[in-house]
This record gives sequence, structure tokens and C-alpha cells, in this order.
Amino acid sequence: MTYLVRMRHRTGGLVGTSALLCVFVLAIAMGTIGRMIPGETGQGIFVLVEVVTAIVAFVVGIAVWPMIPRLVGQPTRQEANQANALLMEGQSANRRLIDQLSDLNRDLESRVARRTAELEMVRHRFEMALDGSDISILELDANLIFTWAHNPPRPLTQADVLGRSPGDLLPPVEAAEFVNIGRRVLANGKAERFEISFALGGQQRWFEGFVEPVIVNKNVSGVLTAAIDVSRYKEHEREMRDILRELTHRSKNLLAVVQGIARQSGEGAPEASAFLTPFGGRLLALSAAHELLVQNGWRGILLDEVIIRAWADVEGAGGIRVDLEGPRILLGPDIAQNVMLGAHELVAAAAAAEKPPDRVVVSWALLPDGVFRLDWRMLGTPSIEVSGFGQRLLRTVLPVVLGGEVTALDISDAGFAYGVRGRIGPQLQPVH
Repeated sequence: MTYLVRMRHRTGGLVGTSALLCVFVLAIAMGTIGRMIPGETGQGIFVLVEVVTAIVAFVVGIAVWPMIPRLVGQPTRQEANQANALLMEGQSANRRLIDQLSDLNRDLESRVARRTAELEMVRHRFEMALDGSDISILELDANLIFTWAHNPPRPLTQADVLGRSPGDLLPPVEAAEFVNIGRRVLANGKAERFEISFALGGQQRWFEGFVEPVIVNKNVSGVLTAAIDVSRYKEHEREMRDILRELTHRSKNLLAVVQGIARQSGEGAPEASAFLTPFGGRLLALSAAHELLVQNGWRGILLDEVIIRAWADVEGAGGIRVDLEGPRILLGPDIAQNVMLGAHELVAAAAAAEKPPDRVVVSWALLPDGVFRLDWRMLGTPSIEVSGFGQRLLRTVLPVVLGGEVTALDISDAGFAYGVRGRIGPQLQPVH
């Protein structure tokens, strides 16, 4: 009974089994008590009790029989204690694992925080650098719509750029050119450079930059554009060209003054005329070299331009056939002026010849060993005479400025030949 009282508030599969066992025990006890009472006193009643007890015991035995394996399988106290110890050890291991995971999580959070702070500092520096510069960074999606912009060209703002296409911001021709570049970058994934000019904020602006692909998961998802405002430099170049043109104009005026002074100084001296005519031509050749240098930003003059200009400036040389053969060669300022003077002397000699040449062939080449070769041949005349000044210039000055040597300077029945060799360098470069 005490066992049943303790089990009354418990639940589980074995509570019913325990109750049946108790009933079984009580039935046996009642049967035993009945046999212990004297025979005649209450014999009928106790016989009935024994019958009932037997029936109850039989029924309880049948009910309890399937539950015996579960009862047998219940752990002993020692086994329960061992299982409890294992559970405690598992809980302790779990707590240690939780502590380790907590430490790892805190370390990861600390690393993420440091990395986030570093990225924020990089972003801040990036924005500070761009905010104080003329560089604009813009991103366009695969449809070439602006999706991100930082430091857009003033007076434009992000609101003026985002969600728009190049055609909304640029003139039609410039927009079409930019769109074509963007499409090529999207198609082949190769960056391209661009230079564009258009009116912005009431002023003509020039931009240079590049368009490169934005690659996400190995696919080109858009393009990134960096545009540098070079308007100040373009304006500076324009001012320098104006200054150089003015300088050239003043130099030509000065050369004209020198020529006028020389001419007036020679008046009354018949022998002076033989000096003044070639002297004036040399001043004109020097002036032409300065003019071409100014037109090219003082970077140099192409060799064929020097020769063509020399033939154009000498009176009487227009009817002579001239063939030019050779690659594009850029002569630096120092070499260009001397080559112009040398070409003038040769053209003047051809124009002044008693029998002008039938044909003039000027050829040049760049040899594999870094040598430059120039050959000037006047065919069909034996009467070419180069002045003393011209011979000194061709024999001495040109080889020195070219860093080479004279290979020919002679006249024959077939005509006149002049050859010089030089070295490829800063003042003499091929143009690709």
C-alpha cells in the first residue's frame, strides 16, 4: 500500500504494472489468511474469497506476463548511478564545447569588427582622395544604366546620374561613342580607354579615363568607369600653343628684320648679293622648322614633312619630281632644324642647277641594329653644285647631330648622291 501511495502521482509505462503486482500480492495474502482461519467459522465466505483471489491472481498473472521483460530490463541502482555519471560527464563536455564555441564566436566577432573598421578606413581614405580630385568613378549595369557614382563631375550630383543612361547626360555623338566602348567591354571583358569632350556647366570640358568590366561569379555583370577631368591641362595646352604661335610669329618677324638689315647693309656692294640670296633662304628654312615644331607642340617633326616643306619653300624647285620612300620617323627639335637646313641646301642646289634633275629619290630606313640610314639621290644631271656652307653642314653638322657618319657626297654623270647614317634615339624615333 505504501508503494501504491508513492506511485499515485507518477506517470509512465511501469505504473500500471506496479499496481497489478500489488493486487497480485494482496490476493495471495488474502488467500493465505483465509486458510489460516479455523474450518467452520466463516468457511463459506473465505472459500468464496479464495475463489475470487485465485481468479484475480490468474488474471493478473496473464496481464503481467508480457511486462516481465520490461521489468527484468530495468537498470539496477549501480547501473543507474553509472548512467547518471555519464550524463554528468556529457553535460560537462557540452559546457566546455559551448565555452569554446563562445570563445571562437567572440574571436570571430572581433576579427570581423577589425576588418570592418579597416574597410571603413579604406573607404574613407578613398572618398577623401576622390573628393579632392578631378576623378569620377561610375558604375553601369549590363544595360549601361548608371547604378553607382562617386564624385561625379561638377555640377552634376548623384541624383543627376543614377538611373540614367549615357544618352541622357552626353551629346548624341559622344554618347554613341561611349556606349560602343561599354558594349565592347561587356562582350569581351577587356578594359578600354577613352577621351571625350562636351559642354558641362556652361563650359567645354575634356575627360580621359578607362572602362573596365565588373566580374561577378566569373560573369561580366556591368562596367566600371573612371573619368578624369583634364580640362585644366587642355586649357594649359591651348595657352601654350598660343604662346608658341606668338613666339613663332615674333621669331619670323625677327628673322625678317635680320634679313632686312643684311640686305640693307649690302646695298652698294655688288658682291653682297651673292651672299644675301642664300642667307635669306636659310633664314626662311629655319623659320619653317620653327613653325612646324610649334604646330606639333614642339615634340618634333616627321622626316617626310621636313623634306616636303623644304621643296615647297625653294623657288624654282616645284617642277622637279620627288619620290619619298621610308617609314614614319619623328625628328626631335634639335635634329629637325639641322635636317631642315640640310634639305634646304640640297633643294636649293637642285633648283639652281644648269640642268635640273629628272628625278629626285629620297629614301630612308631603320636597320635591325638600331641604325638610321638616309639616301638623297638626284638623277639625270651632272651639274649639281652644293654651296660651301651646305657642304660643311652636310659633312660635319648632320653626322654629329645624328650620331653617325656620311656615307656619300659626290657628283657623277649619273647625278648627285648624298648618304648619311645615324643612331635611333630620343631625337630620332620611329612612329607606329
